[in-house]
Amino acid sequence: MNGFERRKEQKKESIRRAALELFKLYGTKKVSISEIAARAGVSQVTIYNHFGSKEELVRDTVKTLLLGLIERYRVMIEGEQPFLEKLEQIVLDKSELARQYSGEFLQTAISNDPEIEQFIESIYQNEINQRMLDFFEEGKKQGYVNRELSQEAILVYTDIFRRGVMASYDILADSEHYERLVKELMSIYLYGVMGRAERAR
Repeated sequence: MNGFERRKEQKKESIRRAALELFKLYGTKKVSISEIAARAGVSQVTIYNHFGSKEELVRDTVKTLLLGLIERYRVMIEGEQPFLEKLEQIVLDKSELARQYSGEFLQTAISNDPEIEQFIESIYQNEINQRMLDFFEEGKKQGYVNRELSQEAILVYTDIFRRGVMASYDILADSEHYERLVKELMSIYLYGVMGRAERAR
């Protein structure tokens, strides 16, 4: 990468950071290109030159955020902690994200925008599914996950769960409500409606 390309990428990254900071606070609809330009210290023309439109900037920002989250969870999963500690760390991190980001922005991140939807599906097919299977295999070895469950069943169940959450946009409107639901839904996902105590009997 030569000097020109490096400066161009640095400017784009500055715009992404500014956009994400504003989207995080106000959602995407209430933030204008002029506000993003002012926060990034660039002209509106520069933003349009790099991203083409506000819609493309939103898509780019969402994709960048998702890739960053995947890397974060990869580090968590590959850590040395026991399975349950890792799982708790991931769930708490998702709850913290719900608290930090506007519900409208989270909704955009998992909206039915075809390009974002295709991007998410590609990530699951090419990376997340295998990491998740490896993670649950670790849980089986440590005695936390039912050893009789097949990888196919885990993937299908997880896909049903994920698509159900993605379709329930209304729960994203209130970040505090979403935070509570994340914890409860993850408990149901892992232990069913009977919970750990009942299963242990």
